[in-house]
Amino acid sequence: MKEYFFLLSSITSAMKGEEILRKKGYRANIFRDTKMNPYGCGYVIKAFGEKEKLENVLKSAGIRINETRESR
Repeated sequence: MKEYFFLLSSITSAMKGEEILRKKGYRANIFRDTKMNPYGCGYVIKAFGEKEKLENVLKSAGIRINETRESR
């Protein structure tokens, strides 16, 4: 299972996305890193799973993802 970082524009989207992913059984948490995420507020969702599945869950809930990064 890989670790992904979803860069978002708002704390509201980050909180909503984290909750949705957790309810779907994914390990997810949010943190703020303005160096990693230059978009808006600087909040990031860190989640473990398959990239496409994670993105689909977030997008289907109306979460706009600015960028997705894979952990190295």
